[in-house]
Amino acid sequence: MPNFTHKRKSVSRLMAPVALAVVLAGCSTPNLYNQQAPLTDITAAAAQSSAAYLSKAQASEGAERINWEILALKAMIEEGKWQQADQQIAKLSQQSMSPLQIAEWQLARAAVRYHQGQYQEALNSLNFQPSWQLTKSQYRRYHTFRAELLDQLNHQFQAARERSKLDFYLSNDQKAANWNNLWHDLSGYSNTQLSNAKIGSDESVLKGWVELAMLKNSAARQPGKLKEAVEQWLSQHPYHPANQYLPTELEAVMNLKAIKLDNVALLLPLSGRFAAQGKTVRDGFVNAMMDDASRGPDTELNIYDTEAEPIASIMAKLQQNGTQFVVGPLRKDKILEFQRDNTTHINTLALNLPPEINSNHPNACYFALSPEQDAEQAAERIFNEGHRNPVVLVPSNSYGQRVSAAFNQEWSSLNNQPAQVVTFGARDEIPQQIRQAFGRAPGSRTDAIYVIASKTELMTIKPFIEASLPASGNPPQIYVSSRSNSDNKSNSPEIRGLEIGDIPLLINPPADYMERFNQLWPNEGNTSIRLHAFGMDAYLLSKELPQMRAIGDYTTQGATGKLSADSQCVINRQIDWGKFTADGIQPE
Repeated sequence: MPNFTHKRKSVSRLMAPVALAVVLAGCSTPNLYNQQAPLTDITAAAAQSSAAYLSKAQASEGAERINWEILALKAMIEEGKWQQADQQIAKLSQQSMSPLQIAEWQLARAAVRYHQGQYQEALNSLNFQPSWQLTKSQYRRYHTFRAELLDQLNHQFQAARERSKLDFYLSNDQKAANWNNLWHDLSGYSNTQLSNAKIGSDESVLKGWVELAMLKNSAARQPGKLKEAVEQWLSQHPYHPANQYLPTELEAVMNLKAIKLDNVALLLPLSGRFAAQGKTVRDGFVNAMMDDASRGPDTELNIYDTEAEPIASIMAKLQQNGTQFVVGPLRKDKILEFQRDNTTHINTLALNLPPEINSNHPNACYFALSPEQDAEQAAERIFNEGHRNPVVLVPSNSYGQRVSAAFNQEWSSLNNQPAQVVTFGARDEIPQQIRQAFGRAPGSRTDAIYVIASKTELMTIKPFIEASLPASGNPPQIYVSSRSNSDNKSNSPEIRGLEIGDIPLLINPPADYMERFNQLWPNEGNTSIRLHAFGMDAYLLSKELPQMRAIGDYTTQGATGKLSADSQCVINRQIDWGKFTADGIQPE
């Protein structure tokens, strides 16, 4: 079944080539409407120079002369002679032309008006009359150009109407792209807007696409319900083009198979150096599983210690047990081992990001508490709050290099230039390093500082930052990462007023959750809470991944953030932000 990808170029990028292509890419086609064909095919693209066509026009008379002048106009547009083309348009407007000639003149005039940035005037220039009998090529270019101009003017529904009319004039290999554009024209509308749209009795195809868009809006977060609704609609409308050109996002839902996960394996380090982290993630996963009221009574969970047993041995047991889904491993090297041995392609949610995402493992997704993702979101936060000259303050080690690089990659995409990076070392070196960084001229222009430091380091750093900045002017807003939120004693005077990005469970923790956590795991810090939340979300994702992979913009709220998946099935976390106050962290 033909389909198309739910991804569209922006109108500004799309329109520039379209404006010319609409006028110049006409093809020589037989007249399908019983009108006598002209001696010169003016519907074709200009094959000669504008000077050559003008020379032929001077040697001709009547309709043939006008034909050569129209081809000269099309050649002027192709040559970029816009002023000359404008003069030619005015000259032709004084001539008595046939409908076929007027149609070509209108298309050329619209292209010139578009080049001049006069989009509404270009649209107004395209006004074919119902009584005209034109070629299929002309109608194809007419509706294409009108649709693109309407998109440019943010009239997407009217653009969809034009695309519905356009289908009649397209070849089979052009239809999928046209329905793709129509679907995206409708995708930005709510059901209220779509239901209020006026659709004529002769617009049954457009009406059908609108009904499908409304079905998608109504059940976007319920793939099973959406699949059933779309199946029913298609069976009731067997001749609608959606049966042949179903949008990719709906096609993915139609291919979504109900997955009953009753045999799950959890692969974690439960002994050795990373045992504490592995056990905390395990506890979060198991607790979320036990709290899931919708869990089947026969669900089986097998837990394997990746440090006590070789991956090859674990893999053999998974295959023997008929394991349906694997969560883990946690360590990067173990993930690579697992992928190498996963010859039966068991669906996997790896709990870390390997150095490279290998396309040879299409059944693998990746979930991590990534400080790089947090840094990217800090860059967005700082930019969205109006700051343009931030400093990134990081430890002088590989961790600091990774985080600052992630921040600057995002910052450069937002502000077209990297932020200043300042590093700090041992505690006794911090005062001099801060004075050197913020005491010089560039520091005086700093309007935001993003600090990657432990809470102890932060309490040492902050006073020296304040002492190094100019006494006059507004002090820069200081932002910190979750690394500075190591415990629940967040009311230290030294850090009040600082903004922090962290997981929702720590920015705005539910009282009942914290009470339960402290009873079961007393004297644990925020690092343990994050790992516990990580395990909780790993369980959530084991249920949500099929929908997340099928629906491009699917999100689900987790304990570590709002979760979504990219094209490589890397899980992105949208963290929360708060501010340190005398009463602890207050959400923002």
